Parts: sequence; structure tokens; C-alpha cells
Amino acid sequence: MQVHKAYRFRIYPTDEQRVLLAKVVGLCRLVYNLALEQRRTFGRKGRHVGYHAGANDLPALKAEFPFVKEAPAQCLQQALMDLNKAFENFFARRAAYPKPRKKFENDTCRFPQDFRVGRHRIRLPKLGEVRMVAHRRVKGTPKSVTVTREGDHWYASVACVIEAADPQLRRRSEVGVDLNVATGAVTSEGLILPMPNISPEEMSRRARLHKSLSRKRKGSRNRAKARRALARFEAKLARRRRNAAHQISRKLADRHTHLAFENLNLKAMTASARGTVEQPGRNVAQKAGLNRAILDISPGQIRRLTKYKAVWLGGECVEVPAGYTSQYCSECGRHPKDDESTKHLEHGRVSRDRFECPLCGYAAHADVNAARNVLALGRQHWAASPDYTDGRSVPACGGLRNSRAREAGTKDRGRPHA
Repeated sequence: MQVHKAYRFRIYPTDEQRVLLAKVVGLCRLVYNLALEQRRTFGRKGRHVGYHAGANDLPALKAEFPFVKEAPAQCLQQALMDLNKAFENFFARRAAYPKPRKKFENDTCRFPQDFRVGRHRIRLPKLGEVRMVAHRRVKGTPKSVTVTREGDHWYASVACVIEAADPQLRRRSEVGVDLNVATGAVTSEGLILPMPNISPEEMSRRARLHKSLSRKRKGSRNRAKARRALARFEAKLARRRRNAAHQISRKLADRHTHLAFENLNLKAMTASARGTVEQPGRNVAQKAGLNRAILDISPGQIRRLTKYKAVWLGGECVEVPAGYTSQYCSECGRHPKDDESTKHLEHGRVSRDRFECPLCGYAAHADVNAARNVLALGRQHWAASPDYTDGRSVPACGGLRNSRAREAGTKDRGRPHA
């Protein structure tokens, strides 16, 4: 089978190459934003302004502004393709409306051809040979090279197509994964895979760097130095999170063939609580701290990395509804409000890390209980597949519906059920 894989290496351009790379990423950002504004202004029903309209305008743009010629033509065309893909995702309701790219945040360009990848060198159009530290050999057929700036570092991602053998048949192993702020990733088997949280010292340093940046005059050299210091610090934290997410996703994909995650709406979970002028929000600072903690464990990145790694190994990764998975008992599948004697209880969690069911007496780690409920929902999904040949019945774990909701004919509260 064909596998699309990218190799990410750090490159060390010379001073002249670094200046040229900064110009190239800046011109790609300029073309992207100009094409976005063109679509906003002239695009309407019956008049489609797509990739070809922007590509046809590039020669006129270069004639009017000769400095645009400093960037390879293919890089500018790739920026237009990225915008076209962003609009396709928007119209398919997979993403929000495209936003303009910003300096120091979207510093990237892609070379689709005329490049050559060596052992410790990479040749790029108009840049020549660029020194590269390759910690592994590039396998397959290189298709494109994407150069990105993160802080003061430059990276080259080589996208390849590899002809790999079909994954070997493995013994079926199902697992549910609960992602939370306190413990990171917790499996239904009780395995805890923590994410490296930002320490109080690092929080203080980040605050100092932001404070230093805000006090510098715009356009000054001192402000540029403060911005670079903050960018270096944020890039370091991002690399640490990405490395931990890769390790966690690899462990999960290696150990299990079928994985179930919660379908978390991260955009809504990390939205600000400040509200509006007419209706100001409450506990804004506390909600901002919770948002930072949620983003610090990178739940979306862990799910995304696990998905494609599971496919490489012949596995499957699904997302199930996340509602009330931490409040129901994974042993009997009931909620305290299902019984008259315990309906005064909100849920079975007696503390942050402890779950005790008042109905059946089951006790476990609260996150493990939630992961077991996620697994029960995942098994419902897999059992509905026509090729489900496991031979086991869906366990009682999360297997009972809410009796009150069933009797009243109302919608279930999203709890796990068989």
C-alpha cells in the first residue's frame, strides 16, 4: 500500500539564505492575503474567483512590483492552492472562513519541484545548497518540501510517498482513551500517559516575556529582540508538546488495534468567557487558565497523530460522543439520578481522581472509569460494522440506558449504552 509520510529536519541556512527565506515566506503570505481579499471583494454568486484567477494575475503583480520576482513562482502558486483548499474546507463545513495570514505566525513556503534531498544537504530553488541535520534517511519518493520558521529555527518537511507492505494481521485489542487536564491520556486498562504541563516557573517566564514585549516601542530594535525571545520560548514549549504527543500516540497505536476517543469540541471548550459589553462574563481569569491547561495537553494533536499511526499499523481510531462519560458508572451503566435513594447526588465522583458508584459499589480511578465508558461507546460503533467478527458480545460496561429517560420517552443525556 502507499503511505504518505513527512520527514521533518532542522536546516541551518546562511545569513544570505536566511534573509532570502524571510522574503519568500513574506511574499507567499502577501499573495495569500491579496487573493483572499480579491475573493472577498469580487467573489459572488455567478462569479467564481478561484485559484486560476489568482494565478493568472501573478504576472501582472510581478510587473507592477518587481520585488515579487524574488520568490520562486511555484511557492507563490502553492500559496494560492492553500487558499483554495481552505475555501474548499469552509464550504464543506470542515473549517471556518479563511483568515489572513500573519507575520511570525504563518511563516511557511512550499517547494513542489526542482529540489534535491541529500544526506545532510537540501537543494532548493534560488537558495542553493542548505545545510540540514538529517537524523534519519528519507525513504520513498519525495514530492514536496515545506520550509517553516518557528522562533529562530528553520525546518524542512519532506513529504514522501512510500510503497509499504500491507500491515500484518494482529490480535484484536480494543481500548478507550480519556484525555483530561490533570493526568493527560488515560486508557481503559488503567495506563496513565501524562503530558508535560507548563511549570509555574515557565508561566512566570512567559508573563515576563509578554510584559517586556508590551513595554517596547513598536518598530524599535528592542521590540524585535523581545519578540524573538518570546517566539523562542513558545517554540520550545510547542516542540516539547509535539514530542510527547508523538510518543503517546505511538504507544497507543502499537499496543491496540481499535481505539476510541471522545469527540471533544475543543473550539467551544476553549472559548473565552469575557462575554460582551451588554452581558459581561464571569470568572474570566479562571476560564482563561482552564483554556491554557486544556490546550497545554494537546488533545486534538494526540487524536490526530494516533489516527494515522493506527491506519499505518492496520488499526482503526473512532471518536464517540463525550457527554457524561465521566459521570456514569462503567460497571453497571447507571447514574445516581436513576434511583430515588441517590437522586440527590450529581454524579458518582467523590473527588477529582476517585469514582464510587452509590448504586453498585464499584470504585475506580475517575479517569479510568471515563475511559471504560468511552470504550463501551466505541464497541457499539464497531459492533454496528458488518465486518465485526470479534465474537464477543458488548459488555455490561455502560450498557444500561437511563430508565427515567426511556419511560418518559425523552432524549438520553448522551450516556454510554449498548
